[in-house]
Amino acid sequence: MRREPLIIGAGPAGCAAAITLARAGHQPDLIERTSGPTDKVCGDFLSADTIHRLRALGADPAALGGAPIRRVRLIHAERVAEAVLPFPAIGLSRRVLDDALLRRAQEAGAMLQSGRTVRRLSVADGLWTAAADGGAVWMTETVFLATGKHDLRNLPRPRPDGGAIGMKMYFSLRPAAARQLQGATELTLFPGGYAGLQPVEDGRAVLCIAVRRAEFLAYGGGWFGLLAAIEATSRRFAAMLAGAAPLLPRPLAVAGIPYGYQAGPEPANGLFRLGDQAAVIPSLTGDGMAIATHSGRAAAEAWLSGVESAAYHRALARTLAPQMRLAGWLHHAGISGLTQAAALLAASWFPGLLRQAATRTRLRQRAPV
Repeated sequence: MRREPLIIGAGPAGCAAAITLARAGHQPDLIERTSGPTDKVCGDFLSADTIHRLRALGADPAALGGAPIRRVRLIHAERVAEAVLPFPAIGLSRRVLDDALLRRAQEAGAMLQSGRTVRRLSVADGLWTAAADGGAVWMTETVFLATGKHDLRNLPRPRPDGGAIGMKMYFSLRPAAARQLQGATELTLFPGGYAGLQPVEDGRAVLCIAVRRAEFLAYGGGWFGLLAAIEATSRRFAAMLAGAAPLLPRPLAVAGIPYGYQAGPEPANGLFRLGDQAAVIPSLTGDGMAIATHSGRAAAEAWLSGVESAAYHRALARTLAPQMRLAGWLHHAGISGLTQAAALLAASWFPGLLRQAATRTRLRQRAPV
């Protein structure tokens, strides 16, 4: 008889797996390093497909107070290109979303182990051993690894060129700026990176920035230097944040984000990688939550059907390959000073390009296994 699976990480990917397994009559252990709802660096943009997947898991972003998003704006210097999104979207903070999904997982029957940080994961004789702080140990044949952008020390993902730096802050905007942002997501291109500003629940706005390490250091290696550098390139960006009140004591940050990473061929060893542990799509696409929820459910269904982890990884890689290729190209175009102006000019002349980019960087189907 197989032991119950172990799920490490209770974000959208881990909770999707936990809910799917629990609904099928299992009681997986769900290990989460935090002890309560927390903010995360990315994932506040939910596309129509993501919304559909979340509702199927029992968490409706609209009912949770998410802000509707219908338009996208691309900004470089003083030029703005705008288009209607080809799908409805919602802005919702990860704190609210993760809390709702975790409650659904517990209600379904998952066994939550909160405040536990797994430090090492090893396998011997077909059994995985997860060692956590405080001497806690779990042993099982199957592990769902859903630790997001945080790697286990002995299972790191490759980080080409050191990876990107991601930073995030919630704001209360001035009324005039809040009205301008209502119903839209704005992506401001600046040398070495891009900054996304959009509304979320409770009338707040969230700013997420992805920047190459070299430029981040050149801007002073800090939050305020980074904001000043972006404001110097775009008067619109500066005007939107003028008088805005930050809502966190300090910005959230993560270093070494391996954009474009996809898990390589895995042996049939019972380790299922989910979410950012399986693939890291550039954040400008806003499809990370779709990949997270899809991979969590697909991995759980594979295990329930007796499908080996290797087959799951092959199927997921095939499913994600087209959107990951295009997303990688758009990321490089959006982050390079050599192509930013050209990208904005093309989007200004042909607004349909923004709609096509949004459509073609979506997760379009479920992975066959």
